[in-house]
Amino acid sequence: MRVRMRRALLASIVAVMAVAPAAAAQGRRSGQISSLHTAVDVTRERVDRLERWLKAVDAHEPGELDAALDDVASWSTGDLRMLWVDVKVLTVLLRNRKATRFMLPDGTRTIDVFYPPSLMRRMRALACAVGGRLTDVDCAAMRAPLELDDDLHRLAEHAGADRARTGEDNYVLRRAAILHGDVEILAQAAGVAAPPSTPVPGVGPKQVRVDTSDGVSLDVREVGIHWELGRTVLDQVKPKGADRAEPGRDAMVRDWYRASAAWMQHVESHDTQHIDRGREIFSTDPDILFLSGALHETYARPAIQSAAHAAVVPTGFSIDILSARVELRRAESFFRGAIAHAPDMAEAHLRLGRVLGLQGQHADAIVELRRGLTLLGDDDELRYDGELFAGAEEEALGRYDAAHEAYERAQSLFPTAQSPLLALSQLARRRGNRAEAFTAMQRLFELPPPGAEGRDDPWWVYHKAQARNAQALVDAVRAPFRRGER
Repeated sequence: MRVRMRRALLASIVAVMAVAPAAAAQGRRSGQISSLHTAVDVTRERVDRLERWLKAVDAHEPGELDAALDDVASWSTGDLRMLWVDVKVLTVLLRNRKATRFMLPDGTRTIDVFYPPSLMRRMRALACAVGGRLTDVDCAAMRAPLELDDDLHRLAEHAGADRARTGEDNYVLRRAAILHGDVEILAQAAGVAAPPSTPVPGVGPKQVRVDTSDGVSLDVREVGIHWELGRTVLDQVKPKGADRAEPGRDAMVRDWYRASAAWMQHVESHDTQHIDRGREIFSTDPDILFLSGALHETYARPAIQSAAHAAVVPTGFSIDILSARVELRRAESFFRGAIAHAPDMAEAHLRLGRVLGLQGQHADAIVELRRGLTLLGDDDELRYDGELFAGAEEEALGRYDAAHEAYERAQSLFPTAQSPLLALSQLARRRGNRAEAFTAMQRLFELPPPGAEGRDDPWWVYHKAQARNAQALVDAVRAPFRRGER
């Protein structure tokens, strides 16, 4: 049974930083885009914030609106961008505590990060704690334990215990991804006000979000890079026995991308960059391919097309939404990929059938829809969708009796749904049967008013029904990290 989700008043689209044409041209000639260098001198306040971040990562109870989450959620966009730089350096030191130079790719530039000797000593001590290795010879020699307070010693103990249990040093990386995901998920659900945007020129990634409603762009604003920070730390996950970071071999990383992508679609927070990164790491995962297809199917909707094309975003940003025709082709490709790796994924067949039909490929569409309907279990709402789409394709092929039967089957599954009645009326008019068209509309007008108890039409939430299990996926990712559930 599909969990009914509250209808969102707003949808949002993330705009990404675009590569300037000149830099892109140079990149094509040289094989990389690294023509610009930005020197960053780190201050004591920056390392203090990194320590606060580490304490929050260790203290946060996944799924809870606690003090640790509140602290990180309150940081400005500029704070988060500078944190991104220091977290990147910390992940280098985690695996190589002797590193002395830190050059970080950042879009069209490279960031050279410089720490004064006293702060570099603190950074190395933090790396010892993050790895749970305060007793290692080099950490003891640099007197790392003396650099840390009680909270950071506690983090080191937790990291060491986790390494002893798993044979990995990914404790902070995994918990950090959970924390930043929770900031996005829980703070938004609780209506926590977004922190202010503060200018930090030239350093770290930026995200701009376009809020939309009914195809109209309402607001364009810079937002925190919490999902980017989650991706950044998980990129450094090194499975047991590996000699380098290989997130594509890690089940938790895969599940995090599945859950976060589903949650974004559940709340209509559309972020192409996020799911693209998940697909880069897990190129054959059928669930991520399926969600990729569903996202681009959504991008083909008239309301999204209208809002994306009308939105005015700041210079240097772009919205990666193309024409409806191109987005449908993208969706088709991803659904076919999902089916190639999971041939019995009924919902992928149904959605593939729909996007084929929207492209005018009605004969191929009905084949996929019939296949999906055959594979379905007892999910009445998916069966309703499939019968509704099958009716439309049969109608497009001129097989009106078959179309009528499909619409009636959809109506029988949800007697208070209006979409099959509208389709039956339209079909009757096409066949020249005005009386039958009138009867279908009369049945519609006799339904309870919209919003009344029992009035339900799965078509109203089809655009996000692919994410109906989002909360369950998120809960499953959090569960191993909840201290009360270990």
